[in-house]
Amino acid sequence: MMKQELIYQAILSTLAHEATDEEQKIVDEWLRESEENREEYEGMRRMYEKATAPRKPKQFDADRAWKQVADHTIYKKKSWYLSMWVRYAAVVAVVVASGLFFITDWFRADSLDGIDMMAYNEPTLLLEGGDEIDLSGRSFTMKRDQALIKNDADNLLSYEAEGGTDKAKIVHNRLIIPRGKMYRLVLEDGTKVWLNSETELSYPSRFTGTKREVKLLGEAFFEVTPDKERPFYVKANGMDIRVLGTSFNVSAYQDSESTSTTLVEGSVAVSTANGAERTITPSERLAYNKKSHQLSVEKVDTELYTSWINGVYIFKNMPLEEILEKLSRWYDFSVTYQDETLKHTRFSLTADRKTDIDKLLEVINYTSDVKLEKQGKSINVKKRRIE
Repeated sequence: MMKQELIYQAILSTLAHEATDEEQKIVDEWLRESEENREEYEGMRRMYEKATAPRKPKQFDADRAWKQVADHTIYKKKSWYLSMWVRYAAVVAVVVASGLFFITDWFRADSLDGIDMMAYNEPTLLLEGGDEIDLSGRSFTMKRDQALIKNDADNLLSYEAEGGTDKAKIVHNRLIIPRGKMYRLVLEDGTKVWLNSETELSYPSRFTGTKREVKLLGEAFFEVTPDKERPFYVKANGMDIRVLGTSFNVSAYQDSESTSTTLVEGSVAVSTANGAERTITPSERLAYNKKSHQLSVEKVDTELYTSWINGVYIFKNMPLEEILEKLSRWYDFSVTYQDETLKHTRFSLTADRKTDIDKLLEVINYTSDVKLEKQGKSINVKKRRIE
């Protein structure tokens, strides 16, 4: 599959009538792949035409508009932690063994003891003894519960074992990531975790015994350190995940009807309460509906579900409701719809977390007959009136 950023770069050159023969070939092949691609191209073409049209009174500035088009359709930024850790994943997180994925009716949605996430404005570490440590912009090293805890100003918290035995008391910590924030965590065993906005993770300061277990509410990407003797478990709001060493994304927000996982590396088997078994392979996404207990598996472009760890959301032909739901966690806003049918309007765009929300809304407004009006921390979605 062609790299997404390469395709969008070629499309940009084509729309600007500056494409090389190779770029034109890339675009032509991509357009022939599916009707969905052709529809996406038409949307981008309309965006380009509007952004570069002659100026009229009250018309949006063309240069600024096209810059926004490029910002939101060309995914080309790579950060330190994505390039370094995913490169590590390609070498270390090979298929060392099949993981096991259990989805059980008896597993209840765990609120992690009723922590009010809305009470926190910054990433916060909650120690079992009751101490709360604001992590934002702070660098520190502390020894606690037979573990060395380090935090740096680059949003990275890490744990290292400091002696002790398996008989020592297991002490759990919690990492709270509020709306508008993201964080990275390295557990005591070396497992790396990216945590998205409005997410809570509960984990031991050091792993003991025959298994490693954490609890998740929200969304996280895991790069699990292989250990055949100690499988890794993620309890995630209706889903119980067991792996021996692999990389995958888990979305388990409490207000969502379903919990899902997207497999990047490894092999994952699925078992339900009635004894049915499924196996998913890399590039497959498994979703579990918590109300109907239905399980589904589909082949996906994993980048669409994991790009957020790089501070980017890639939306491809996705309903507006889902787009705004994800963005609301980054930008902390609520949404109202003038017409419920507007929720199903589909869009394709790339949203960089560093981009101002007003600019993102302008891009959406320019490419459809939907109008998004922002007032404070609320966005009202309306049908654009035809003038």
